[in-house]
Amino acid sequence: MAGPMAAAIALAMEDFRPLGTKPHAGATPLEQCLYRREAFDVAASPGPEGIVYVQFSFSPSHCAEHERDIVLDMGATYAVDVRTWRILAIQK
Repeated sequence: MAGPMAAAIALAMEDFRPLGTKPHAGATPLEQCLYRREAFDVAASPGPEGIVYVQFSFSPSHCAEHERDIVLDMGATYAVDVRTWRILAIQK
């Protein structure tokens, strides 16, 4: 399941933080940090009937210089059907 799991992570990440997305003009340094994909840890696990759960959680160490301003409940969990390559649900 390693290949489908990696593909499920890539599909979910493209929805969560699309490649090439930039912060708005005038974004604070913290907002700029939160736009970076590497500011989030990822965990994935197989579920029933071809479903892979992918969870993104904010990693405070990536924006340590703004630690006092960080909201820790940022992230999302995705349910991805690896048979049809569709995102079935997102919990934010």
